[in-house]
Amino acid sequence: MSPIEQMISRKADGIGWVLFNDPKAMNAISMEMSAAIPGIIAAHDEDPEVRVLVVAGMGDRAFAAGSNISAFGKVRTDAAQNKAYHELNEKSYNSVYECSKPTIAMIRGYCMGGGLDYASSCDIRIAADDAVFAIPAARLGLGYGYQGQIRLNRLIGPAQARDLFFSARRYDAHEALRTGLVHEVVPAAELEARTIEYARTVAANAPLTLKAIKRAFLELEKPESVRDMAIAQRMIDACYASQDYLEGRAAFAEKRKPDFKGE
Repeated sequence: MSPIEQMISRKADGIGWVLFNDPKAMNAISMEMSAAIPGIIAAHDEDPEVRVLVVAGMGDRAFAAGSNISAFGKVRTDAAQNKAYHELNEKSYNSVYECSKPTIAMIRGYCMGGGLDYASSCDIRIAADDAVFAIPAARLGLGYGYQGQIRLNRLIGPAQARDLFFSARRYDAHEALRTGLVHEVVPAAELEARTIEYARTVAANAPLTLKAIKRAFLELEKPESVRDMAIAQRMIDACYASQDYLEGRAAFAEKRKPDFKGE
Protein backbone atom coordinates (compact mmCIF):
# COMPACT_ATOMS: atom_id res chain seq x y z
CA MET A 1 0.00 0.00 0.00
CA SER A 2 1.11 3.55 -0.71
CA PRO A 3 1.17 6.07 2.16
CA ILE A 4 -0.35 8.78 -0.06
CA GLU A 5 -3.04 8.76 -2.73
CA GLN A 6 -0.74 10.44 -5.29
CA MET A 7 1.26 7.21 -5.46
CA ILE A 8 -0.15 3.78 -6.29
CA SER A 9 1.59 0.52 -5.46
CA ARG A 10 0.25 -2.81 -6.65
CA LYS A 11 1.40 -6.19 -7.94
CA ALA A 12 0.11 -8.82 -10.36
CA ASP A 13 1.63 -11.80 -12.16
CA GLY A 14 5.12 -11.22 -10.76
CA ILE A 15 5.11 -7.53 -11.71
CA GLY A 16 5.26 -4.75 -9.12
CA TRP A 17 3.78 -1.42 -10.20
CA VAL A 18 4.89 2.01 -8.98
CA LEU A 19 2.47 4.61 -10.35
CA PHE A 20 2.52 8.41 -10.19
CA ASN A 21 -1.12 9.26 -9.54
CA ASP A 22 -1.84 12.94 -10.09
CA PRO A 23 -2.99 13.00 -13.72
CA LYS A 24 -4.73 16.39 -13.40
CA ALA A 25 -1.30 17.89 -12.69
CA MET A 26 0.30 15.64 -15.34
CA ASN A 27 1.82 13.66 -12.48
CA ALA A 28 4.09 16.51 -11.40
CA ILE A 29 6.09 15.12 -8.50
CA SER A 30 5.62 16.67 -5.08
CA MET A 31 7.97 16.26 -2.12
CA GLU A 32 5.39 13.94 -0.55
CA MET A 33 5.45 11.72 -3.63
CA SER A 34 9.25 11.66 -3.66
CA ALA A 35 9.29 10.78 0.04
CA ALA A 36 6.86 7.87 -0.50
CA ILE A 37 8.75 6.20 -3.34
CA PRO A 38 11.68 4.61 -1.43
CA GLY A 39 9.28 2.73 0.84
CA ILE A 40 7.24 1.50 -2.12
CA ILE A 41 10.36 0.32 -3.92
CA ALA A 42 11.68 -1.41 -0.78
CA ALA A 43 8.39 -3.27 -0.28
CA HIS A 44 8.48 -4.61 -3.85
CA ASP A 45 12.19 -5.40 -3.54
CA GLU A 46 11.55 -7.52 -0.44
CA ASP A 47 8.49 -9.29 -1.86
CA PRO A 48 9.45 -12.70 -3.30
CA GLU A 49 6.34 -12.68 -5.49
CA VAL A 50 7.61 -9.61 -7.36
CA ARG A 51 10.21 -10.38 -10.04
CA VAL A 52 10.29 -7.07 -11.93
CA LEU A 53 9.04 -3.50 -11.33
CA VAL A 54 7.27 -1.13 -13.71
CA VAL A 55 7.28 2.62 -13.04
CA ALA A 56 4.59 4.62 -14.88
CA GLY A 57 2.20 7.55 -14.69
CA MET A 58 -1.56 7.39 -14.46
CA GLY A 59 -3.60 8.91 -17.28
CA ASP A 60 -2.61 9.34 -20.90
CA ARG A 61 -0.88 12.76 -20.79
CA ALA A 62 2.27 12.20 -18.80
CA PHE A 63 4.68 9.77 -17.22
CA ALA A 64 5.66 12.68 -14.97
CA ALA A 65 5.92 16.26 -16.20
CA GLY A 66 8.75 17.12 -13.80
CA SER A 67 8.80 18.29 -10.23
CA ASN A 68 5.95 20.37 -8.82
CA ILE A 69 7.38 23.79 -9.77
CA SER A 70 4.37 25.65 -8.37
CA ALA A 71 5.49 24.61 -4.87
CA PHE A 72 9.08 25.88 -5.25
CA GLY A 73 8.18 29.22 -3.66
CA LYS A 74 7.48 27.34 -0.43
CA VAL A 75 9.99 24.49 -0.48
CA ARG A 76 13.05 25.95 -2.28
CA THR A 77 13.44 29.51 -1.00
CA ASP A 78 16.88 29.33 0.63
CA ALA A 79 20.04 27.21 0.74
CA ALA A 80 18.86 25.01 3.62
CA GLN A 81 15.54 24.23 1.94
CA ASN A 82 17.28 23.62 -1.37
CA LYS A 83 19.68 21.15 0.27
CA ALA A 84 16.84 19.26 1.96
CA TYR A 85 14.84 19.19 -1.29
CA HIS A 86 17.82 17.90 -3.25
CA GLU A 87 18.67 15.21 -0.70
CA LEU A 88 15.08 13.98 -0.57
CA ASN A 89 14.87 13.68 -4.34
CA GLU A 90 18.25 11.98 -4.72
CA LYS A 91 17.27 9.39 -2.10
CA SER A 92 14.10 8.77 -4.09
CA TYR A 93 15.84 8.47 -7.48
CA ASN A 94 18.50 6.22 -5.97
CA SER A 95 15.90 3.88 -4.51
CA VAL A 96 14.76 3.15 -8.06
CA TYR A 97 18.27 2.93 -9.47
CA GLU A 98 19.56 0.65 -6.68
CA CYS A 99 16.56 -1.70 -6.62
CA SER A 100 17.94 -5.24 -6.75
CA LYS A 101 15.28 -6.29 -9.26
CA PRO A 102 14.99 -5.14 -12.89
CA THR A 103 12.99 -1.93 -13.33
CA ILE A 104 11.10 -0.74 -16.40
CA ALA A 105 9.85 2.78 -17.11
CA MET A 106 6.61 2.75 -19.13
CA ILE A 107 6.54 6.23 -20.65
CA ARG A 108 3.45 7.92 -22.07
CA GLY A 109 3.33 11.65 -22.84
CA TYR A 110 5.51 14.12 -20.95
CA CYS A 111 8.64 12.80 -19.24
CA MET A 112 10.49 15.90 -18.13
CA GLY A 113 12.84 17.14 -15.42
CA GLY A 114 12.32 15.02 -12.32
CA GLY A 115 10.19 12.62 -14.33
CA LEU A 116 13.14 11.96 -16.62
CA ASP A 117 15.31 11.45 -13.53
CA TYR A 118 13.02 8.60 -12.46
CA ALA A 119 12.89 7.14 -15.97
CA SER A 120 16.67 7.28 -16.35
CA SER A 121 17.03 5.56 -12.96
CA CYS A 122 15.21 2.52 -14.38
CA ASP A 123 17.01 -0.27 -16.21
CA ILE A 124 14.73 -0.33 -19.26
CA ARG A 125 12.63 2.41 -20.88
CA ILE A 126 9.73 1.65 -23.22
CA ALA A 127 8.02 4.72 -24.67
CA ALA A 128 4.82 5.49 -26.51
CA ASP A 129 5.14 7.31 -29.80
CA ASP A 130 3.60 10.39 -28.14
CA ALA A 131 6.30 10.60 -25.45
CA VAL A 132 8.16 13.91 -24.97
CA PHE A 133 11.43 14.28 -23.08
CA ALA A 134 13.19 17.40 -21.75
CA ILE A 135 15.34 18.84 -18.99
CA PRO A 136 13.98 22.43 -18.73
CA ALA A 137 16.28 23.61 -15.91
CA ALA A 138 18.07 26.21 -18.06
CA ARG A 139 14.73 27.82 -18.94
CA LEU A 140 13.77 28.04 -15.29
CA GLY A 141 17.05 29.37 -13.93
CA LEU A 142 17.34 26.64 -11.31
CA GLY A 143 20.44 24.69 -10.36
CA TYR A 144 20.14 21.09 -11.54
CA GLY A 145 21.72 18.42 -9.34
CA TYR A 146 24.77 16.96 -11.04
CA GLN A 147 23.57 13.45 -10.21
CA GLY A 148 20.95 13.98 -12.89
CA GLN A 149 23.72 14.71 -15.36
CA ILE A 150 25.46 11.49 -14.33
CA ARG A 151 22.26 9.52 -14.98
CA LEU A 152 21.85 11.01 -18.45
CA ASN A 153 25.57 10.67 -19.31
CA ARG A 154 25.31 6.99 -18.43
CA LEU A 155 22.51 6.53 -20.97
CA ILE A 156 23.28 8.82 -23.89
CA GLY A 157 26.86 9.99 -23.38
CA PRO A 158 28.20 13.45 -22.53
CA ALA A 159 27.89 14.93 -26.03
CA GLN A 160 24.18 14.19 -26.35
CA ALA A 161 23.54 15.01 -22.70
CA ARG A 162 25.07 18.47 -23.24
CA ASP A 163 22.50 19.13 -25.95
CA LEU A 164 19.64 17.97 -23.74
CA PHE A 165 20.75 20.20 -20.84
CA PHE A 166 22.08 23.26 -22.71
CA SER A 167 19.26 23.64 -25.24
CA ALA A 168 16.47 22.63 -22.82
CA ARG A 169 14.62 21.58 -25.97
CA ARG A 170 12.16 18.72 -26.22
CA TYR A 171 13.03 15.36 -27.72
CA ASP A 172 10.22 13.42 -29.32
CA ALA A 173 10.04 9.65 -28.91
CA HIS A 174 11.93 8.90 -32.10
CA GLU A 175 14.83 11.22 -31.25
CA ALA A 176 14.89 9.61 -27.80
CA LEU A 177 15.17 6.21 -29.48
CA ARG A 178 17.89 7.39 -31.87
CA THR A 179 20.00 8.79 -29.04
CA GLY A 180 19.58 5.74 -26.82
CA LEU A 181 17.44 7.47 -24.22
CA VAL A 182 14.79 4.76 -24.62
CA HIS A 183 15.03 1.14 -25.71
CA GLU A 184 11.83 0.90 -27.69
CA VAL A 185 9.00 3.04 -29.10
CA VAL A 186 5.53 1.63 -29.71
CA PRO A 187 2.14 3.13 -30.63
CA ALA A 188 0.50 4.66 -27.57
CA ALA A 189 -2.42 2.24 -27.73
CA GLU A 190 0.02 -0.69 -27.48
CA LEU A 191 2.28 0.69 -24.73
CA GLU A 192 0.83 -1.08 -21.71
CA ALA A 193 0.45 -4.42 -23.48
CA ARG A 194 4.02 -4.28 -24.79
CA THR A 195 5.41 -3.27 -21.40
CA ILE A 196 3.57 -6.11 -19.66
CA GLU A 197 4.77 -8.54 -22.34
CA TYR A 198 8.37 -7.43 -21.78
CA ALA A 199 7.98 -7.49 -17.99
CA ARG A 200 6.59 -11.02 -18.10
CA THR A 201 9.55 -12.12 -20.20
CA VAL A 202 11.88 -10.78 -17.53
CA ALA A 203 9.77 -12.18 -14.67
CA ALA A 204 9.97 -15.68 -16.17
CA ASN A 205 13.75 -15.70 -15.82
CA ALA A 206 15.74 -16.89 -12.81
CA PRO A 207 15.45 -14.31 -9.98
CA LEU A 208 18.87 -15.06 -8.47
CA THR A 209 20.53 -14.67 -11.86
CA LEU A 210 18.71 -11.38 -12.48
CA LYS A 211 19.83 -10.03 -9.10
CA ALA A 212 23.43 -11.07 -9.73
CA ILE A 213 23.42 -9.40 -13.14
CA LYS A 214 21.84 -6.24 -11.71
CA ARG A 215 24.41 -6.07 -8.92
CA ALA A 216 27.27 -6.45 -11.38
CA PHE A 217 25.89 -3.59 -13.50
CA LEU A 218 25.57 -1.36 -10.43
CA GLU A 219 29.13 -2.09 -9.31
CA LEU A 220 30.55 -1.54 -12.80
CA GLU A 221 28.92 1.89 -12.97
CA LYS A 222 30.69 2.99 -9.78
CA PRO A 223 34.18 4.56 -9.87
CA GLU A 224 36.72 1.76 -9.99
CA SER A 225 38.14 2.78 -6.61
CA VAL A 226 34.89 1.94 -4.79
CA ARG A 227 33.64 -1.03 -6.80
CA ASP A 228 32.91 -4.21 -4.86
CA MET A 229 33.05 -6.90 -7.51
CA ALA A 230 33.53 -9.50 -4.76
CA ILE A 231 29.90 -9.15 -3.71
CA ALA A 232 28.82 -9.49 -7.34
CA GLN A 233 30.93 -12.64 -7.63
CA ARG A 234 29.37 -14.12 -4.49
CA MET A 235 25.94 -13.60 -6.01
CA ILE A 236 27.10 -15.23 -9.25
CA ASP A 237 28.48 -18.19 -7.31
CA ALA A 238 25.19 -18.51 -5.41
CA CYS A 239 23.37 -19.07 -8.70
CA TYR A 240 25.37 -22.26 -9.30
CA ALA A 241 24.43 -23.55 -5.84
CA SER A 242 20.71 -22.88 -6.33
CA GLN A 243 17.77 -25.13 -7.06
CA ASP A 244 16.96 -22.81 -9.96
CA TYR A 245 20.22 -23.82 -11.65
CA LEU A 246 19.16 -27.48 -11.46
CA GLU A 247 15.69 -26.52 -12.73
CA GLY A 248 17.14 -24.53 -15.63
CA ARG A 249 19.33 -27.41 -16.74
CA ALA A 250 16.48 -29.91 -16.39
CA ALA A 251 14.10 -27.69 -18.37
CA PHE A 252 16.69 -27.27 -21.12
CA ALA A 253 17.20 -31.04 -21.36
CA GLU A 254 13.45 -31.70 -21.33
CA LYS A 255 12.73 -28.92 -23.83
CA ARG A 256 10.23 -27.15 -21.58
CA LYS A 257 9.91 -23.77 -19.91
CA PRO A 258 11.68 -23.59 -16.54
CA ASP A 259 9.72 -22.89 -13.36
CA PHE A 260 12.09 -20.77 -11.31
CA LYS A 261 11.44 -20.23 -7.59
CA GLY A 262 14.26 -17.88 -6.65
CA GLU A 263 15.85 -20.57 -4.50
